[in-house]
Amino acid sequence: MDKSPNQPDPTLVYDLFSGVWKPHLIRITLLLDVFTPLASGAVSAEVVAQYCQCDSFGIKALLDYLASLKVIEWHDDNTYSLTPTADTFLVRGRKAYVGDMILNYTDEAFFDSVLSSLRSGKPIPLVEDFAQDAWLESYSEWRILYSREMWQAAGITFDQFLDLRVLDIACGCAIKSLILAQASPKVRITCLDAQDVLVVARDLAERMRVISQVSFMLANLLEADFGKGQYDVVLLGQISHYLTEAQNRDLFRRIYAALSPNGTFLIDCPMTTDQPTESASFLTLILWANSGGMAYPFETYQAWLKDAGFRQVKQLSERWLTAIN
Repeated sequence: MDKSPNQPDPTLVYDLFSGVWKPHLIRITLLLDVFTPLASGAVSAEVVAQYCQCDSFGIKALLDYLASLKVIEWHDDNTYSLTPTADTFLVRGRKAYVGDMILNYTDEAFFDSVLSSLRSGKPIPLVEDFAQDAWLESYSEWRILYSREMWQAAGITFDQFLDLRVLDIACGCAIKSLILAQASPKVRITCLDAQDVLVVARDLAERMRVISQVSFMLANLLEADFGKGQYDVVLLGQISHYLTEAQNRDLFRRIYAALSPNGTFLIDCPMTTDQPTESASFLTLILWANSGGMAYPFETYQAWLKDAGFRQVKQLSERWLTAIN
């Protein structure tokens, strides 16, 4: 049947809510602690049900669903075991456990907070777990290629003679800056973040075998003194959209002071365009409700950076921009 442009589209409405099933069933799985009894090896649904104090038929159905998602493995003898992914990220007590982050993001309280902000017009801080997100990022191999492309777009090439002092602000797992250290033994990285996040960055630096080239700065980026002329490159990734205009302006002035002459400031963060996009609009809504921030357009960043003293502000992509001291 041909569809008229004026005809309503029920598929669009189905798409608005059908994606809710998976995260909420994963939430139930985490609340029941289903992954822990699988951590010692393959077991039956009955063993898992006994551990979780649940009905065995229901637990088997849940385990089959998890197996269909490739989160766990089903075996011909009707037992189940963890995949490497579940074993790393979804078992309570593992160093890279991210279950708390999933529970926070699937909690009704998270979205009730957004609703309250919409009604009041005032941001209400949301519960976020940056450390657990950093653990996921630290195992994301695609971020290595992404990071190399980002640095090359910024005019920083990868060779053994690269000699840079890099400050990575709100570093997360620091994978984006650590690949520079891998490229050259002359690169020195300073990672700045909260204590629990720096644990992740240190772990990744050890896995990448560049720990001797990295120092760690426990500091609040809204208050930290970065020093004067100490860095050739400053990277600010995935944080400026959390900040208000006043916070970004103040941060950019301190970054300008911290850079050596002709130093490079690189921002990696989603930027808006004149045409609304799903990702930027979603981020703006959630971040405004959380902290008063938003996904800003390049022109706004450009104005703030020039006011801070930067020159040659250039947009490299929909996420990347550079400014020269």
